[in-house]
Amino acid sequence: MRMPAPRPGRRQRGFTLIEVMAAFAVFALLFGVTLQILSTSMSNTRRSGDLTMAALWAQSVLDVTGVENMIEPGRSNGRFDDRFSWSMEVSEEQMIDERGLDALDLPIALYRIVLTVEWGENPPRSAVFETLRAVDINWEQRQLAGGQ
Repeated sequence: MRMPAPRPGRRQRGFTLIEVMAAFAVFALLFGVTLQILSTSMSNTRRSGDLTMAALWAQSVLDVTGVENMIEPGRSNGRFDDRFSWSMEVSEEQMIDERGLDALDLPIALYRIVLTVEWGENPPRSAVFETLRAVDINWEQRQLAGGQ
């Protein structure tokens, strides 16, 4: 069986070179945008994981502050592991009561604790955690009296 010969007046159907190049340019543009979105997403995921880890480390330090020893104003620092380090500043706060009560007669001291967790190198990242802690100023006397 023979194939019919193409008629002289008909054009063959297909893509021109310009159509192929335009399609390739659109594909390349969309592929580049997709890679940029994925790269940004991975960077944000890593940053979020680091910040979560910093918050967990900070919570571990703040949980034991004032439990093992009496809180004292001053600075301290340390390392959690190879990546994360911390510094803490404790200062005594003045209690002001707008209701007219004399806050100085209360057996409570109020301390502001500012904990900074740092990690990374270029550039170093940090997260600051701040809290207030109320402390019974007669705690040590009660511990000594209870132990006798």
